[in-house]
Amino acid sequence: MPHRNTLVANVTFVVFDTETTGFSPTYDRIVEIGAVKFRNGKVIDEKTWLINPKRWIPSWVVQVHGISNSDVKNAPTFKDVYPEFDEFAQGAVLMAHNAKFDVSFMAAEMKRNGFKLPPNLVVDSLPLFRRWFPASPSYTLEKVASYAKIDTATLHRALADSMYVYLIFEKALQQRSDRMKLGELYTDAGGPLSF
Repeated sequence: MPHRNTLVANVTFVVFDTETTGFSPTYDRIVEIGAVKFRNGKVIDEKTWLINPKRWIPSWVVQVHGISNSDVKNAPTFKDVYPEFDEFAQGAVLMAHNAKFDVSFMAAEMKRNGFKLPPNLVVDSLPLFRRWFPASPSYTLEKVASYAKIDTATLHRALADSMYVYLIFEKALQQRSDRMKLGELYTDAGGPLSF
């Protein structure tokens, strides 16, 4: 993993987002993971995985993310998908908006499926954006993206939300010192999370 003294420009990040069947990591399951890998302002790769949660997605949840039961019926399970995500994120610092939600779901799914928790640290962009955009009217991804003048037409799918975090992060980073170190980023985000 990159050292705290590494320049942010030299760090590979993977922004990820999950869509789920509900709010409980214990009882609910992940139905989609989206991820955007970037370094020094450039997207290296992006990937999205639909996941069969092996349970019904309630209609109120479908209205939020638009992923229906028929969309995931023939999708692979988390057990099949996770090794690909793990490889995609190898050696990267992870980032997610309201990361505690995504980290708790990913950790629950990993434990349930017998995977070892990864060593990657996670930057939560929610407290980070609170600090970097103090005048934003709210800190939902939509509101911060709108405040940062980034088009929000396709929010609420995992890959789109990951891309918005990347775009907002890059826009804010351009206003900061290009000598910013990873440790300073961790401090601005209220410290890194781990799995």
